[in-house]
Amino acid sequence: DLEPSLCGDSCADLEPARAMSDIWKSCKPFVTGSLSGCIAGTIVQPIDMVKVRIQVAAAEGGSTSAGDVIRHLLRTEGPAGFYQGITAMYARQVLYTGSRLGLYDQFTAMAAPPGEPLPFWKTSLCALSAGGIAAVIGNPA
Repeated sequence: DLEPSLCGDSCADLEPARAMSDIWKSCKPFVTGSLSGCIAGTIVQPIDMVKVRIQVAAAEGGSTSAGDVIRHLLRTEGPAGFYQGITAMYARQVLYTGSRLGLYDQFTAMAAPPGEPLPFWKTSLCALSAGGIAAVIGNPA
């Protein structure tokens, strides 16, 4: 900490910055987890859409060829058809992936003795706990 004699009245100006820094340290794992999930989901969404359409076609007796499904999707819905339902995916990623990764970081930080690596069983317990709680948060029904 800075001593008042070195910074005069400007030390009081540093308190909000320190508070924001502490808030960011707490929120960062949740935010980065959410963002990484959303980025990954955006990349995977078109593939997942084709997979779902193949499953629907198989149930209805239609063509299950990925090429046929892609051509039909492009012809009938255009490129935006690959991203139908993306807002629901974003909501799930923010809630589930953000919680899972954020809670894991919080749990491992609480379980780790300073300067020592966590044993496997503690790491596993942190991961199982974070995943279980995040599953309840991300899939409440």
